[in-house]
Amino acid sequence: MISMDALYILPWLLFGLLGVLIVVGVPIAMALVLTAVGMVILDPRLTYWVMFQRMYNGMDSFVLLAVPLFLLAGNLMNAARITDRLITLCMRLVGHVKGALAHVNVMVSMLFAGVSGSSTADSAGVGTVLIPAMQREGYPTHFAVAVTAASSVMGIIIPPSINMIVWGALTNTSIAGLFLGGILPGVMIGIAQLLMNVGYVRRYQVPVRPRASWRQLASSGKDGLLAAGIPVVIIGGITLGIVTPTEAAVIAVLYALALGFIVYRELSFRQVLDASTDTVRLCSLSLFSLVGAAIFGYLISFYQIPPKLMQGVNITDPITLLIIMTVVMLVIGTFMDSLPAMAIMAPIFQPLAMQAGVHPVQFGVIAVMALGLGLITPPYGLCLMISAKIGGIPLLKALGTTMLYLSIMLAVILLLIVFPDIVLTIPRLIAPDFV
Repeated sequence: MISMDALYILPWLLFGLLGVLIVVGVPIAMALVLTAVGMVILDPRLTYWVMFQRMYNGMDSFVLLAVPLFLLAGNLMNAARITDRLITLCMRLVGHVKGALAHVNVMVSMLFAGVSGSSTADSAGVGTVLIPAMQREGYPTHFAVAVTAASSVMGIIIPPSINMIVWGALTNTSIAGLFLGGILPGVMIGIAQLLMNVGYVRRYQVPVRPRASWRQLASSGKDGLLAAGIPVVIIGGITLGIVTPTEAAVIAVLYALALGFIVYRELSFRQVLDASTDTVRLCSLSLFSLVGAAIFGYLISFYQIPPKLMQGVNITDPITLLIIMTVVMLVIGTFMDSLPAMAIMAPIFQPLAMQAGVHPVQFGVIAVMALGLGLITPPYGLCLMISAKIGGIPLLKALGTTMLYLSIMLAVILLLIVFPDIVLTIPRLIAPDFV
């Protein structure tokens, strides 16, 4: 029989063990599993069979199949040079404006986000083309890196978003509702970044191209719109109930293959194999982290940590509560990948938010955005690292400019907290059954 003192200490040991393992450098996914093993050893009420069962249940979700499939669609787009065609389309739309390449960077990220749902795929695919191009045209490298990293974050906001799929699976929130709820915030961030570009490029002498002709717009528009049609098919199919998110991801892959092999004829079987290998390498670590997070989430529930927090937290104002939780998630997101961070935070914060009357779709969009901003904030800052490596500069040289873009994204999150209709209007108009 376990003593009452031990019952009180065990929940603290749960987070203590995890914290120690993270500090000593153990990968997050393995740290979650080792923490669970440690708790089984310390608590006689737990068994290894329970741990294995919960870990299996964490991956036994049909909707999680969409994660590698959307990543594969994005990698196939890069291999088939579909990204280049999106860049050409955007360049001909705004090439005559000063700072055109910076604007194109943001616009292509918005379009690319509607296909891959991955910020890292965006920063790698778009950055490989646009960062060297911006350097050649006289843009400071730190600015090129910053705008690429910051705009790539829209990959986790504009649907289809891999992070929203995972959040929906973890919290049983409507994925269609999250997708629709992310449209307006994603567009707001895109517009804010374009305005930031306008103010920033005034101080630099960068070339301005002549306005594209209607014939040029028509030729590039055909190619670009074919690629940009993927998110329309995906969101439309999910919203109308024709396909599930996983089936929509399959459609995205088939669409990318058709464009690469049949329409553009830029794709080879070797490139498909390489894209598949990259996809497996990228998604395996993230999905394995969900395996560890599943048992960690079970332990949080087993030790009744959310009810204990509810007793100690008497914040009934949803705005105040959301601001506090957003700050916590921003801090957590700077130290770990957003997927395991979601798996840890969701079972703790979701009940608190629901108790305060926060709509689950609103909370889901805010949580995904807050945790995802860690992609451009060190020490994690994966998108910033990728962009800085492409630009050939130390990460810290681009950090100051990146923080300017981060500030406008934080302002958008604050607007979502204060005005929930920004998130909920489109879902309620288009698919009220999902919200």
